Amino acid sequence: MEFIKSILRLLQLLWVLLATALLGNVVATNGGRVGTPALHFTMFVCAISWLTVLYGLVAHFVAAIAVPIALLALDALATLFTFIAAVVLSAKLTAVNCKNLDGKDPSYIAFGSSNDEKRCREIQGGIVFLWFLFATFGASLFFVFKDFRLGGGSIRRGPNMSQIGV
Repeated sequence: MEFIKSILRLLQLLWVLLATALLGNVVATNGGRVGTPALHFTMFVCAISWLTVLYGLVAHFVAAIAVPIALLALDALATLFTFIAAVVLSAKLTAVNCKNLDGKDPSYIAFGSSNDEKRCREIQGGIVFLWFLFATFGASLFFVFKDFRLGGGSIRRGPNMSQIGV
């Protein structure tokens, strides 16, 4: 079981790295435009994901700093925000052929750099990696919640009934 958790955390590291690189390049090559709020929110989600992944990795390998409620909260927030970012970016981009961007609104999310086709493909790739990241966060949240319920973060105080002597 620990092997699966390790693989999940390492996959999260890979997906968040790739999503940050692609979508960060989209934001960096905005071509003088202010940018869209969807891209800025996605970069915020990438930052939250980095914090979650790094803390999860360190807590996985150094059990002394693993706080079950913190792991649960971080994984839950990262899962929720990653889902929202992936849905919003997918809706903003729409199912599009990046070679043919004719007829799109001038404020379209793929417009704004010297190479709109490249920008469109980077956004598409970023969306795919956000969905992969969401899937791995969901699986990780399942394992963290299971560990939390098995006693890692129980809020129950005192002995069980079977531990009380008569």
